[in-house]
Amino acid sequence: MTLDSFSQRRHGRAVFATMAPDDRAAIGTVHDDLRAAGYDETGIRALSGIPLLDLHPAAFHHLDRHVLGTDPLSAAIRLFLLDRAVAEQAVRSFLSGPSLDVLLSLGVLRRADDGFRSQVHITCVDGFLLATDTGRYSGWWTGADDLGDRVMYAGYDSVGLAGIAPRDRVGRTLDLCSGSGIQSLVASRYSEEVVGVDINPRAIRFARFNAALNGIENATFVLGDLLGPVSGQEYDRVVSNPPFVPEVPGERHLHYRDGGPDGERLLARIVSGAGQILAPGGLMSLTTDLFNLDDLPRRIGEWLGARDGFDVLVLVERRLPLWAYADTHASHAPTTTERTAYAARMVDALDDAGIDSIHTGYIVVRRQPGDRPRPGDVRTVGIAGSVTRPAGSHVTDHFRFLDFLDRDVDGDADGVLRPNPAVSLVTTVKPAGPATHRLVAPEDDYLADVEISDLTKKLWEAAASSDVRWSVIRGSALGPVAEELVRQGALTLRES
Repeated sequence: MTLDSFSQRRHGRAVFATMAPDDRAAIGTVHDDLRAAGYDETGIRALSGIPLLDLHPAAFHHLDRHVLGTDPLSAAIRLFLLDRAVAEQAVRSFLSGPSLDVLLSLGVLRRADDGFRSQVHITCVDGFLLATDTGRYSGWWTGADDLGDRVMYAGYDSVGLAGIAPRDRVGRTLDLCSGSGIQSLVASRYSEEVVGVDINPRAIRFARFNAALNGIENATFVLGDLLGPVSGQEYDRVVSNPPFVPEVPGERHLHYRDGGPDGERLLARIVSGAGQILAPGGLMSLTTDLFNLDDLPRRIGEWLGARDGFDVLVLVERRLPLWAYADTHASHAPTTTERTAYAARMVDALDDAGIDSIHTGYIVVRRQPGDRPRPGDVRTVGIAGSVTRPAGSHVTDHFRFLDFLDRDVDGDADGVLRPNPAVSLVTTVKPAGPATHRLVAPEDDYLADVEISDLTKKLWEAAASSDVRWSVIRGSALGPVAEELVRQGALTLRES
């Protein structure tokens, strides 16, 4: 289908199609008005009792009728999150005249039932306001014919990618499959320049609006197919949330979601371009479903062409049953019968594609610094549940540690091991049997709780009480233990 026919067909014009540079000031007023009403992650959760990432249409009626009040924040939540028509007086309680005018002119709001209704959602992610299409198969999207146009809502995968991608200061960042622009917005904080690329013209317009809404001046968005618009350029960072769901044969292709028969069509193209697009030392961070995890390192090597010169970190969150995965992706089906049938066809398609395991997670590819590539390191690390907070410093530490080990081949490097301050040692004494020891980090989304041995406990306690030098434990039984703790994010190594 032709991308971006939805708003024209349903509402007579395309959302954000008329946005001009002169609109930026009024769009900034929308931001200020919403913030003044308390419209942010904290305020919305406090009022609704539900984290924004867990907001679902099944809760809309309950929130509307039995939870929200008549205050401005409640009106804003109804309008921009619950797909409700809101009376004009209530809308004007939190939107000023210039804000209301620009949202009407851009097609965000339309008049309905003596009030207004929003054609988009405005949610909050990482301190930003973010306009997306209405999410989780709301009433706007009544069938697969509409879904190809969709600019995805911010889910756990997009929020997780924003958390996993390192945030140390860099020059240029590229956001592939940029969608609403959320990765570009986050990257604008640590990059001098950000370029977002998407094949969907509707997504480009949403992303440009979101940049204006948040007052971001250093991000631009261009229409195109992956690396096509930026051929010949190098970037210090690449972030991407590509479509990665395996397609069901005979079903309509959903541009925002489907990644070919095995789910890896776009992923493979992006990773294979790492050598062209990454500057030396540059990082490419992707969120994706990880299919057949044991074989994934081999496939990544094939995509890269050769592992020499690249290091890869695969971060694994959790394993999903195939039937549950298929049922989740059948949610757009209008009836229970159709949803069950679609899920069954997807299970069959997964089997035909040779997919027997699915994990959620991330892939980070680094082009090695310098001009003398060494054999690449591909490492898989299990991390805690869903990443909802910044954790990219652990990724930076991982690659820094690889470089340290490379320099330490002849025993020339040294450093001090220190514990991650977010990690605690918990010992459980049982009535019978030996005590067990665990490292836990409830405030760190990277480090998974892990049971450790008595030897690891001794190293941890030593690092917590005094400096443990790498030169002292190198070559001893504690060396491999320390390496594993550093890779897990429980210890850090600072060179000296």
